Amino acid sequence: MTCGVGALLEYAMKDAMDELVQKYSRQGHPSAEELIAAQGLTFPRDPKNLLGNFWPEEESTDDLLAAMREWRGHAKTDPAA
Repeated sequence: MTCGVGALLEYAMKDAMDELVQKYSRQGHPSAEELIAAQGLTFPRDPKNLLGNFWPEEESTDDLLAAMREWRGHAKTDPAA
C-alpha cells in the first residue's frame, strides 16, 4: 500500500512542479541555465579554488571562534548569551 501512496504523492508533486514551471515560463522568467549563460558564469573545476583566505595565519583558531561568537552576538561577556 505504501508504494501506491508514494507513487501518488510523486505524481502529485510532479504535477505541481509542472504547473509552477508553466506559470513562471508564461511570465518570462529565465531558467537557471539561461541566467548562467546570460551572465557568463563559470564554475571552478577544482574544489580547492573555493577555499578562502579570510583569517590571518598568525591568529589562532580560538581567536577565530571568539570573533565568530562576538559577530553573532554571543560573546561570553554578554549575560543574555
